[in-house]
Amino acid sequence: MSNKNVTVLGVGRLGICMALALDKAGYNVLGSDIFPSYVDALNNKTFQSDEPSVSQYLKESKNFRSTLSLDEALKHSDYVWIFVATPTGVGEKSYDHSMLSKLLSQINDRKVENKHFFVGCTTLPGYIANTARYLLKDCKNVTVSYNPEFIAQGDIMRGLLNPDMVLIGEATKEVGDWLEVVYKDICQNKPLICRMSAESAEICKLSVNCFITTKISYCNMVADIAERTKGASATDILKAVGLDSRIGSKCLIPGYGFGGPCFPRDNRALGNYARMVGVQPLISVATDEYNKLHTDNMVKAFLAENKDEYTFDDVCYKTKCPVPIIEESQKLEVARHIARAGKKVTIKDRAVVIKAVQQEYGGLFHYEVTQ
Repeated sequence: MSNKNVTVLGVGRLGICMALALDKAGYNVLGSDIFPSYVDALNNKTFQSDEPSVSQYLKESKNFRSTLSLDEALKHSDYVWIFVATPTGVGEKSYDHSMLSKLLSQINDRKVENKHFFVGCTTLPGYIANTARYLLKDCKNVTVSYNPEFIAQGDIMRGLLNPDMVLIGEATKEVGDWLEVVYKDICQNKPLICRMSAESAEICKLSVNCFITTKISYCNMVADIAERTKGASATDILKAVGLDSRIGSKCLIPGYGFGGPCFPRDNRALGNYARMVGVQPLISVATDEYNKLHTDNMVKAFLAENKDEYTFDDVCYKTKCPVPIIEESQKLEVARHIARAGKKVTIKDRAVVIKAVQQEYGGLFHYEVTQ
């Protein structure tokens, strides 16, 4: 079977980007999904995405198609990426692995042989070794590697094509060698490629995101101190701090706390795993607690202005986000507290974002649609 044939199981928001990046690099890609109308739209090239570049790349694709058949997808290639959802779980579980585990069990039922699977969705450390490989126990000569992406919603294609680094949790050296060649084909830049065990890669994925959250919380703590110090400027302080090469300027701008679908849950997940192995995650806990405290400080500062009306715009989880994701948006959290305090709060944003806010908060706010 040609090494240029690859399969992507789960071509949702992240999976479709990986599939199109592979197609653009000259691979023959078969994607698999469970929604008939979605698969048809991909094959007809009529699917429209709010992720930048996805619709364009789909129209320009030459060797990508999608199928509803898991059997067809598995037959297409011995190299298989998996991008099914692992949403936030409950309690110490951190992530809900049920969809991923169900898919692996379905693959095991087929007793496939000589396949190499690359899990691209975020998992709790230990999942690959203790669960994923066990669930494929009836499949001969298969490997399971961990290959997560460091991307942000609303910027996925750029993140895939121009990453700072590529993380490969390889099952074998041969698999790692193959993946390294693939990423050299995909990437438009020359990222550092970090190869390690799947167990190390699972911890590394969370550790990167958690270091960023720690940096954001630290930055906002300094900003809160500056705000309470006459004559001090948080912007001037943090700009200077970021010039130290040991620190760097990224994510060192005072403002709202961290939010979104990844940072908060990954920070908590690393803490949960630390407890499971007998380590007290004091830094993860403090990062999360200060993120909440910073929101409280911002609410108090806004309420001290004693305005008749407060207006918030650009309320997605990060500024200028092209996709309507409001999960754990700290700006909306501040707005919620102000509205609960009895103040009139108006949310100004694009219609698609306003709709998402209304579905979450109903009539708590007043709304104004912008262009």
